Amino acid sequence: HRTRVAVRGMGGGSGAGDADQKLRVLCLHGFTQNGETFRQRTGSIRKQLKKKIDFVFIDAPHDASGAFGDDDASALGTAGDGVGPRAWWLVGENAAASVAATRAARDDDDDGDDDSAPTTSSSAAPVRPVQSRQMRGWDDAAAVIADAVEMFGPFDGVLGFSQGASAAALALALVPSLRDTVRFAVLFSGFEPMDPAATAALHAARITARSMHVHGHADRMVSRERTEALARSFADPEFFFHEGGHGVPLSKEFRDALRSFALDTGTGAATTTQLATSVTDSSHRSPPAVVHPPLAAAPTGKPRHSLAPTRFLFVNGVGPCVGISTEAVRESFGEYGDVDGVDVFDPSMARCVVTMRRVDDAIAAQAATHETCRPDLGDRRLWVRFSSDPNAIEDWTPESAAKQEETWCAATRDSATLGVPGLTLIEDFVTEEEEREMLKCVDSDERWQRLAKRRVLHYGYAFDYGTRDARDETSPMPAFVARLLRRASECGAPGASESATCDQLTVNEYVCGVGIAPHVDTHSAFGPTILSVSLAGRAVMEFRLHEGGEKEPR
Repeated sequence: HRTRVAVRGMGGGSGAGDADQKLRVLCLHGFTQNGETFRQRTGSIRKQLKKKIDFVFIDAPHDASGAFGDDDASALGTAGDGVGPRAWWLVGENAAASVAATRAARDDDDDGDDDSAPTTSSSAAPVRPVQSRQMRGWDDAAAVIADAVEMFGPFDGVLGFSQGASAAALALALVPSLRDTVRFAVLFSGFEPMDPAATAALHAARITARSMHVHGHADRMVSRERTEALARSFADPEFFFHEGGHGVPLSKEFRDALRSFALDTGTGAATTTQLATSVTDSSHRSPPAVVHPPLAAAPTGKPRHSLAPTRFLFVNGVGPCVGISTEAVRESFGEYGDVDGVDVFDPSMARCVVTMRRVDDAIAAQAATHETCRPDLGDRRLWVRFSSDPNAIEDWTPESAAKQEETWCAATRDSATLGVPGLTLIEDFVTEEEEREMLKCVDSDERWQRLAKRRVLHYGYAFDYGTRDARDETSPMPAFVARLLRRASECGAPGASESATCDQLTVNEYVCGVGIAPHVDTHSAFGPTILSVSLAGRAVMEFRLHEGGEKEPR
């Protein structure tokens, strides 16, 4: 199947790599849109860049007529030059529901019911592409995109909206003729597909094209987390957050930011340090803008907590990996005094060190920000402590290694020798058969959420990693939880009887070799008793008393 390729606004550009000619950008519309409707919705962008860029709009291969009701379709921007609504892939769940409905209707006919009687449908609302785990027809989309490259390429960039943004990312991973020439991608309200094969393809690709991921705070169709998940498939992601909803922002601030990004002549794949410093977030500030901060080499080693106040603040909860740029952190802490720098030590972790100019300013900033959720930093809960000087951290030496080894302790399997008040260790708490049953139950759940180094699944209440709280109800607790709670209550351990009313479960899946990163749990969101069960592999958990902390049961 070959669909019509709608070409709009093309000039005399000769393709990728010619510095004297206009750039050429392939544009992929959203679900139930088509090339013409997307062209109309990007008018202000095209007008500002018409002397520099030729935009090529094409139609997706699949007919999406009737995907949603008329009101919903109108809101998504269907219609346009008689082509009708299109889709880059179809939702397998909807097709299965349609087949089931057809079979049910046929069965009703076989029962001899009155054909003239009105019919009703009790089926659930159609599944949207962002919710679907069953993509159907992606090969057709890949073929259409490859045809466009052959007919109108090569392309310097790709621009996509919603399903089209996800299709653009998949094409950069799976369509070599597009991937080999595209230098940048601009993705509006994009999301990482939940189809396992598509997710695996994106995770394996590590797309080297520079990317700008655009998301609105009022977007009710695609969450910010899904946009950030898609961004992790790119080596050099940047973010532009705006106050609007599910659409293309039209503000001058965004148009200027897009122009700067698209016409940036920098080339080459991103380094790890660039990934750590180029992610930018307006953090609810107005006006929003994409900033390209100067790149600085990350300090060597890791910061250490300091008992005495210093100019250096270890800030846990924010960082480029969660869409909060170092510039946003600098501006936020600048309310308390001059900030000399913000250092990121691990691009994959949401933590950094803020260097204030004066110790008094650092004391004021720590007191005001510790264990708070700041709107200008994405409402993420902060953990702020004084740190050692990040630029004075010594490199590894045999002496430092020996000193570190002195602080290690032998692993123990006995509660009496743990030395952690309030903690009880019980080996073989579940049988192997129960373990298999529990793993089968959670593995079959389709709501897994992928974070930087693990997958998580919530029951009872969903834990929000931005606000560090658990308030929104989600799927009910699995049946096996009640059995575990009864067994825990019967063991007689301190606090065990309180666990009988447990109403929240978090399942973390760590692949071999990743391990659990050092952290301080957000105890404020939960009750006094926590039950942790380790399954499917051996692990050593190391508990340390925070410097200056008190040995009290928690």
